[in-house]
Amino acid sequence: MIIFLTMIAALAAGLIKAAFGIGAGVFLTPLLSIIMFPKTAVALMAPMMLVTDITTLWVHWKKWELKYVRLLSPGFLLGVLAGSYYLAWASPSLTKVTIGIIAIVFSAYQIARIKYPKTFSSIDLNDTTGVILSIFAGASSAIAHSGGIILTIYLITKKLSKSTFVATLVGILFLSDILKMFTYTKLGLLTPPILTSGLELIPVLLIGSWLGSKLIKKLSDTQFVFYVNILIFISGVLLTVKH
Repeated sequence: MIIFLTMIAALAAGLIKAAFGIGAGVFLTPLLSIIMFPKTAVALMAPMMLVTDITTLWVHWKKWELKYVRLLSPGFLLGVLAGSYYLAWASPSLTKVTIGIIAIVFSAYQIARIKYPKTFSSIDLNDTTGVILSIFAGASSAIAHSGGIILTIYLITKKLSKSTFVATLVGILFLSDILKMFTYTKLGLLTPPILTSGLELIPVLLIGSWLGSKLIKKLSDTQFVFYVNILIFISGVLLTVKH
């Protein structure tokens, strides 16, 4: 049953990543953390997230905005280091609660942005704020593979085209996911059996990506993001309550 549920979650994560460039991590982490040890879930996702970065960058090759990659990457990578050590230190119960809270906060933010678009479209964040956000985003990325959503808070205010937005965001995530592979391994989070399991799920993830490109047109972007974030919110509540 766990294997089946893991495959379903990986399929859904691939679909979300293909459609929007973000959301796969914050969707999959809380779901997997319900059915397995949270640290195992986070480590299991590391190779999958790296593969989806590569496939997404291939689709949007050279469409990134280097100005923002250079601005946000140092703080993001610093946050990844800090978050990785927190993940290694925290107890399973604390890790589960942390992932749950991250899922609740970020899904609530996404839902609010959908419900009140005018309020969020009028926000313009400066570069200093972007750097500060990038550090928190990196830590969140290491703990729950959800840093991309924090970066969108800054990048969404820069009026980038959809392809440039996705390429810039995933370019930063790509660098951080490489770092996570090293830090997780060094800290004993990513073991050979977990790495093997993660690699075995990649074909399912890629099928999800293909389905995402074919089926996403049946729902508007707003509808799809709304429903996905409702599920993320529920998963976060379950993790927090059942820790």
